[in-house]
This record gives sequence, C-alpha cells and structure tokens, in this order.
Amino acid sequence: MAGRADMKSARTLHTGVAAAAAAALLALGSAGGAVADSSAPVLTAGSAWVVEKTTTLAGLSIPPGVHLRAPPGHGLTMTVAGVDTAMAPGAYQGKVVLTPTEDIVVKSASVAPHALRTALYIEDGRIVPEKSVTAAVVGGVVTGTHASDISITSRAENFNGIIVTGTSRYVFNRLRLDLTGNGGDDTDGFGAGILTSGHAEVTLDAAKITTRGAIRTAVFVAGYSTMHINNSAIEVFPGTLPAGYQENIGDGRVMMEVPWMLGLSGNVRATNTVEHGTIYYQHSHIKSHGWGALSTDGVQVVRLYADDTLIENEGAGYGAYALGDAIDTFRHCRFEVVDYGLIVGGKGTGVFTDGTRVHSQRFGVMLHQGGGGSLIIDKGSQFHTGSTLIEIKGRGANIAIDGAQLRADNGVLVQTMDNDDPFMKAMMAKGGMPPGAGLSPGPAAAPPKNDVAVSLSHVRLQGDLLHAQTDLGEMIVALKSDVTLSGAISTAVATPATGKDPTRATYREIGEVRNALGPATGQHGLSVSIESGSEWTVGRTSYLTKLDVAEGASVRAPAGHALVMKVNGADTELKPGHYVGQIELGVRASAG
Repeated sequence: MAGRADMKSARTLHTGVAAAAAAALLALGSAGGAVADSSAPVLTAGSAWVVEKTTTLAGLSIPPGVHLRAPPGHGLTMTVAGVDTAMAPGAYQGKVVLTPTEDIVVKSASVAPHALRTALYIEDGRIVPEKSVTAAVVGGVVTGTHASDISITSRAENFNGIIVTGTSRYVFNRLRLDLTGNGGDDTDGFGAGILTSGHAEVTLDAAKITTRGAIRTAVFVAGYSTMHINNSAIEVFPGTLPAGYQENIGDGRVMMEVPWMLGLSGNVRATNTVEHGTIYYQHSHIKSHGWGALSTDGVQVVRLYADDTLIENEGAGYGAYALGDAIDTFRHCRFEVVDYGLIVGGKGTGVFTDGTRVHSQRFGVMLHQGGGGSLIIDKGSQFHTGSTLIEIKGRGANIAIDGAQLRADNGVLVQTMDNDDPFMKAMMAKGGMPPGAGLSPGPAAAPPKNDVAVSLSHVRLQGDLLHAQTDLGEMIVALKSDVTLSGAISTAVATPATGKDPTRATYREIGEVRNALGPATGQHGLSVSIESGSEWTVGRTSYLTKLDVAEGASVRAPAGHALVMKVNGADTELKPGHYVGQIELGVRASAG
C-alpha cells in the first residue's frame, strides 16, 4: 500500500476571504542585512504576543513560557535570515520576520481539518499575499505565472514550500527547496515541498528539492492538477518519529511510516499523486531513503509518466506504486531499488517500455489487493531481481511480456500465492477490511476476477512460472510468437521460506516462499498454450490442467533428459493437440 487510500474527493483547499490582487512582479532579494521596521514588545515569561501584521525585527529573544501567535483564523511563521524557523525559546540574531497568514484549511476524509502555511500561495494565476510567507522566498523573481532562481528553506515542521491551485498555469525555473522537520500528513500534502491542486498545471525545470523528515513529501499532486518535472533532482531522507507514536492503519490517525506488512521500512516517500492528479517526469532523478519514490494514494484516476528518469531508493523502498485506477508508465527509465520496482494495488497498471531497466535487490513487481490490474513489460525493457521477479498475491492480473529480458536470481519469474500480508489475513479472517484501512482502492462494483493471464512474446527466458493460488482462480500461460522458455510451468503449494508466518520482527520475510510442485490443490488449475515457432523446455516435472500444443510448437526436456507425459495417470504421447485433466510432464534422466 502506498499509504492511506481512498481519501476520495473530500480533500479541498479552501481559500477563505478573497485575496487582494498581488503585485504584477514580486522581486525577492537577499533575506539578510535589512534594518528592522518594528520593535518587539517586552516579552516576559507567561506573556503572549498576538502578531497582527507582518513584523520585521533586527533580532528576537523569546523567553521560556512566552507564546507568539496570530489572530484567529491565521497561522504565524517566523523566518530568520529567510529560513522558516520554529518559534522556540531562544535568541535569534539577524533579520527576523514574523508573518501572520490566513489559514489554508485542508479537509480530508480521514483526519480532522488542519491549516497549512506556505511560502508561496498561488491561485488562479495570482500570488495571494495574505496566504504567503514571502519572507521565506529568497532570491530570484516571482510573478503570477513564473518564478526563476528562488530558494525556500524550512527548518521547522509542517511548512509547505509552495502551493499552486485553482486554474493557475505556472513555471518554476531552477527552484531550490530544502525542508527539514517532519510533515503533518503525506496523504493530503501537509508539509510537502510543492503541492498542486484544483486544475493547476505546474512545470518545474532544473529544480532541486530535498526534504529531511518523516512524511515530508517533496512533491504532492492533488485534485485535477498536472505537474511536469524536467531535468530535476528530488531526494528525501527519513526523520525521527514523535515520542509515543504508534503504528496505525485506517484508525483515523496520521500514518507516519510505511506499513511493515509490505515487507518495507521507512517513514518518507518522495512524491505522492492522488485523486485525479497527473504527473510527468523527464530527465530527472527521484530518490527515497526508505518507503518509496513515486507513490500514488487516494486515487480516483491518476496517471504517472516517467521518461529517461532514474528512480532509486537506498536502505529500503519501492520505486513506484500504482493504486486503484492509476497507470504508471515508464519509458527508457532506470530503477535502482531495494525491495520492489513497482507495487500494484487493485486495478492499477504498470507499463515498462522503450528499454526501461529495473534492478531490484529483492522483487521486481508485486501485485496485491483486489484484481483487474495489468502489467506490461516490452520493447527491450530489462528486469534483474534478487528474488522473485513478479509476485501476484491473492488476486487476478493480466501480464504481457513482449521483447523483454527477464532474470530472477532465485529462478522464479512469475509466482502466484496467497496474500501473506499479516494485517490483510487477519482482517479477511474477521470478514473484510475496515473503511479507510489503506489496503483497498475503494469499493468494487463486483468481486474481482482472480484469474492470472500471462502472455509471452518474442522472449528468451529461463525460470519458473508457478501457480500457488489454485483456490482463487486459474493461471493461463500463453507462449505466443517466437518464445523460448526453459523452466517449470506448474501448480504448486507455496509456504513461508522459513517455515513460519512473517511477523513484525521478521517483516523482510514477507513475499519469500518455497514451492512444492504438484497437482492443483484447489478447484482451479493451470492452462498452457504454445503457438507455432515457440518452444518450452520443461526444466523440472510440471503439473497442469490444460495444455494446447500447436503444429510447429515444441515441448521438450533438457539435454540428457527425457520427457514423459501423463494425463489423468495414463502415459500419453506428447504431440500437437489439446489435453485436459491432471497433466504431469515428468522430466527423467535419460538411460545411459
């Protein structure tokens, strides 16, 4: 799961009082060296200062027990030398600006409404001064349509760098965002580096965005907005969870770390696209330290496109997530990931094309939650994984592999299996998932179809295709045009690799199974069809329920072995034709 799902369209940014028209051009210079235009009142322990208007000081001392706040309906931000800074007791030297701004209220389906603060709030092509902490914008030039060479630095929690909403069309050139401190909620962009919503369309060219903090997302795309990220670098580092924080899923609290039941760890994801958002990455580098790089969540209809982009994580994490009606498309990209290249939830779709290369220390693609999704790997794309290349857990899927190169170091190319997510198993045992649990893309119109269809074309593959969820649906494997496959295609029983169900302490064992090949144990089976010109070398004894061999197709044993076929226990000559029943393709060492 990418995080809390099914946030629906209830999340909205309310503008409140109509903003005054911004200046046509806002020139933003150095934040240091300015002469104070106001004086602070005498602050003593137990006193409070309600800052009614933007106040600039040559320095500020905040004694313990003193409270600074804005008028009702407003938030207060302190910048020191242009840096967003938490208002804690202490002495602050240099230019200090206290800026009260109108609340930007976010309402979501899962948590109480809360107010955002941001350096730049842009709505309908206008800078809104009443909602912008412009003292945190350093250098460059900002207008209602574009900004160049500006930087925003935050050393406090929950501060958004930039918010663009309404019908804005906006371009940022050489933007620099550097945010340290935890975010507030990465399912609604609370504390994100840049947040877009409404029908805004935003372009980042040559941007550099760095965050350090739990759920301090760099990029958040919501509403019907569109984001273009070109020639940019995004990197997020984890933070320290608050004292007393307890992991949670779907109980109304903010989730600040990835659910361990995915076999993952970490507390920050680099980007998140939600609702009806669309995002494009070109010639960029996206890196997360834990959790994930390209996330989708609370999806209505999301489209994610990446071209010639490096997607990376360190320590732990996935490269991308496609949840619900999300389609993630990767062209000529490179993945260097720890745990998963892609996770697909519900009817999500992943497309790897035009020479995309995926190197994962563990899994290639994992599909879970519901069904109906698709996976396409074609046009010279390459996968190299340390463990199973494609895992389908307790669901159906359509998988098409055409003209690709696939290599799994554990020898398993495709594995169906029961979902070994301990939380999911426990909830299903109780009769289903609770609303808002983050494990479902939303209510389905009908029960998902649980058949898994695997289509292979124009490939040379070595490895196994194993079906270990015969209680849920069929596996249908088609060796179409110009396929050479060496390995087992078989029903199987999958059990935890260690012999024990994974727990919180052994979360990295999730997805790791061992297979005992044998006849189907459920009411569904495994069908294999082989078209003319394609060849299956049966790597080890395999068990099927249907086999179609076309004229000109080949099924054989490895060199030095013989292939013996039995159908319903009877020895049967293997030749072109259609076979139904309990089919065993036995591989025996040749005599002599």
